[in-house]
Amino acid sequence: MELLWSSLKKRELANLAGDHLADVADATEQGIRRINNNPQLPWSFLTHTGLTIHPPHPPNLRKDQ
Repeated sequence: MELLWSSLKKRELANLAGDHLADVADATEQGIRRINNNPQLPWSFLTHTGLTIHPPHPPNLRKDQ
């Protein structure tokens, strides 16, 4: 979450002085779309945390198969 927020603050929210809260919300949504459109960026955030995601085993297979 911290890396997502940092990315938004450095790009879309940098020097933003919106007249309304909606301006900030729009810029934030634009930044989230930018991050989602980059297939590597969200995964790089996860990698930086040291956490991993393991796909679950299919329900019809045992782990030892």
